[in-house]
Amino acid sequence: MIYVFLSHDVDWGKAGPPASHILARKDRFDEDILKKCQSENLYYNFPEYMDVEEKFSVRSTFFFRTYTKNSVRSPPPYHVEEYKEEIRSLLRGGWEIGLHLDPSSFEHIGKIKLEKKALERVAGIAINGNRVHYTMHNDVLYANLQKLSFKYDSSAKFNREKIVEEDFGFFKRGKLVVFPITIMDALTFTYFARDESEVVTMVKHVVDKCKNLQHEKRIMTILWHDCALRMKKGRLYPEVLRYLTSLKDIEFRRGIDLFEMVEKGMIQ
Repeated sequence: MIYVFLSHDVDWGKAGPPASHILARKDRFDEDILKKCQSENLYYNFPEYMDVEEKFSVRSTFFFRTYTKNSVRSPPPYHVEEYKEEIRSLLRGGWEIGLHLDPSSFEHIGKIKLEKKALERVAGIAINGNRVHYTMHNDVLYANLQKLSFKYDSSAKFNREKIVEEDFGFFKRGKLVVFPITIMDALTFTYFARDESEVVTMVKHVVDKCKNLQHEKRIMTILWHDCALRMKKGRLYPEVLRYLTSLKDIEFRRGIDLFEMVEKGMIQ
């Protein structure tokens, strides 16, 4: 059995980027979509993600940022309160919410705590999972997350130009379970899929690779940014789900579900 952990990082605030940002990346969009950039936030796709995942009877985890001063990575952090309606809707529908920690916070337990509490106030529940914005594999991060009662992290990506065995499965740091990112949309589009016809083919190759790994490595963590759904290649997400759900030896789990399976010894 292969377990697939679907996830989405919410990098931009609800207003989205300025039109100039979109136009500077116009090659990512079809012309009919690009025309809407002055009147719509092309990066806002929550209803569409929920609809397509509902269609295929799967659930994912959405990682949200919070506002932090002196953030070191673009885009600018946002006030998570602006996504309160979307977060509550996701939770009611069975999706999971996690923290998309600012990379400037990882060494400072007080900063991590502030971000966690800000998201928990909006969500109305305890937050169990984390992913650092721009990825990270760091033992200081893992130690601080454990101190703040996070159950799992999904920040590690061991190779950005290819998919290596370390990018599958999980590993533990103390009580914290870490699920490395196997497939990241942006890296896939850059290094593996020269055109749209190769996106699903690449996923098939990764599934085949996963089948040949040891049992504890048969977890694929997929990151498909929330902003990518109307982009060329990114719009293949429904086709990726169509392929994955057609396979009899694949089950979908949110991050918290996989953590609980690891804790119960169901994945060793």
